[in-house]
Amino acid sequence: GPSNPSEFDDYFKAYSVAMLPGKERDNVSYGGKIILPPSSLARLSALDLDGPWMFQLRNPANSAASTHAGVLEFIAEEGVCHLPYWMMKTLRLNEGDPIRITGCELRKGKFVKLQAQTVHFLEISDPKAVLEQALRNFSALTQGDIIEISYNSIVFGLLVMETQPGGEGISVLDTDLEVDFAAPVGYVEPERPKPPPPPTMASKMKIDLDASTPGSSRPTSSLGGGFKAPTSSSVSKNGDQWESFKGRGETLAGRKTKGKGISHKKPQEVAEGSLIRRTEKHKIVTNNTLEEDIKVPAVLHLPFGQLFFGFRHVPYQPPEPKEDAEDDVSSAQ
Repeated sequence: GPSNPSEFDDYFKAYSVAMLPGKERDNVSYGGKIILPPSSLARLSALDLDGPWMFQLRNPANSAASTHAGVLEFIAEEGVCHLPYWMMKTLRLNEGDPIRITGCELRKGKFVKLQAQTVHFLEISDPKAVLEQALRNFSALTQGDIIEISYNSIVFGLLVMETQPGGEGISVLDTDLEVDFAAPVGYVEPERPKPPPPPTMASKMKIDLDASTPGSSRPTSSLGGGFKAPTSSSVSKNGDQWESFKGRGETLAGRKTKGKGISHKKPQEVAEGSLIRRTEKHKIVTNNTLEEDIKVPAVLHLPFGQLFFGFRHVPYQPPEPKEDAEDDVSSAQ
């Protein structure tokens, strides 16, 4: 029967695809597949491994540096493996460094979350369609890798933030893969506009509350409604003023009404010597102020049925002299 894929385990010298003879190909430079020598094809065929073949790539000098890939071609020189440049960076490899390649099995991916490493990725009109086309050059995705794709001669780095099923890597061949994008690195979400305030009666009636006439705190309307300052035509001959309210309203019963205006009569002149006091301050009337201002006479209590028409006038009579009284006493004796 088929052998275990891990039986393919070999060391090679790692070189980037730029070292391949011939013209550089985008599907090789910006993909997820490697190029192995023909002897590797013979070895895989002898092991009778089921395809498509998947591999784990590791840096022998750095156990934390690893990724997964498929194979594109078997045209490399013997003992040499060519990798996309982003894989070289992921594995922290320089040209000619040793690399360990081991066969593996990866589960089919169902979900992947990617994060663009530049905000310019947002300028792509249909990023999911672009990514779908780019992923055709990949066989596997590994969580934590920053893969590179090319679009319109621009290279974009994409961080593999999350994969499902979870684990070291997933296969993206012949699978319905759901793709989600996180906000790109450096992206600042624009501030949301504040919701408009709820409409007021003034806004419904189109009354401009900000406009006011000089010397008056009463608002005026730029559209003809609201209160208006008194004009020469609204002052009568005797000095009375009239403020016209042209707005509309409703009674509690729902009947439509129109404003009839507010009348301001000119105060009358006060004669000299009058007890009338003119003041702009409001006066609060209490029992104490009444007693201070006006001396109210005492209450007159009368028996029931008796009428009172005033007191009878009694003329003043001075007292008699005392000397006359003494003379009268002596004469009587």
